[in-house]
Amino acid sequence: MKLLFDESLSPKLVDLLRDLFPKSESALRNGLTGAGDLRILKYASDGGFVLVSTDSDFKHLLGKSGGARVVILQSCNYPTYVAAEVLRRNAIRIAELPNSKERLIVIER
Repeated sequence: MKLLFDESLSPKLVDLLRDLFPKSESALRNGLTGAGDLRILKYASDGGFVLVSTDSDFKHLLGKSGGARVVILQSCNYPTYVAAEVLRRNAIRIAELPNSKERLIVIER
């Protein structure tokens, strides 16, 4: 299970969550900076990632992307370490997403 953190989230999340999601990546560290939402979503889908973002636009883009799965951190105006804890609290739910009929999880703090 691996996550792709969108540009809106700190790349530090990769290291903070490595124990739960060891093959995760940051869009800011792999050449996707400024690539646009559709390209990031396609990269996530093609690479078997679950995309994690704060951008609610991804809800509407899911229909344009094969089997992409997305986690939206709703109202994420809190520090990176808090975002990591929110994702940890929801780790089981996130890990089940790729094998679920659901394609989107929206998480409140």
